[in-house]
Amino acid sequence: MFSVSLLYALAVILSFVPNLYVHGFPKGLRHHLPPSHSIASRNTLRQIDAFLDAHNIIRAEHNATALQWSTSLAAKAELWVDQCQFRHTNGVLSSGVYGENIAAGTGAFPIAAAVASFVADKDQYDSANPTYLHFTQVVWKSTTEVGCAVNQCRGIFDRSLGSASLYVCLYNPVGNVIGRAS
Repeated sequence: MFSVSLLYALAVILSFVPNLYVHGFPKGLRHHLPPSHSIASRNTLRQIDAFLDAHNIIRAEHNATALQWSTSLAAKAELWVDQCQFRHTNGVLSSGVYGENIAAGTGAFPIAAAVASFVADKDQYDSANPTYLHFTQVVWKSTTEVGCAVNQCRGIFDRSLGSASLYVCLYNPVGNVIGRAS
């Protein structure tokens, strides 16, 4: 039987920061549209706040401005998570260019853990010899919008493990542009 830590290793990032919690983030970091504009997304306002808080607390630590919620990016992310494919979209959702992070985990794998898994590779970043990672997309300074989605999917991992939470976050403008470290 797989251990919980092994399941997290199967995610896009090999580990996550377990002490990052959704509750207790400053409300000033939230920048979602009013509820009447979030109808296009099936995310609840609580989920939107959790996605924004998890991203923006990390961005604040790296002097990047807070992200705004994008219902159009969230709608694209929903299209992908609904397919239950644990791989990057490679641009098939739109002719536009956007950044992307994905994660999946079984058991208790909340939004904060998924976003923490995106930045788990930050220790690999070397500003003297920049490589572009999941972490750099989260903190890319010119990125202003994010839209995310989650779905419960069977078969992403071994079927005996049950359903997994599949997360996709899309970013605009795209980060990780070679030659334009931010």
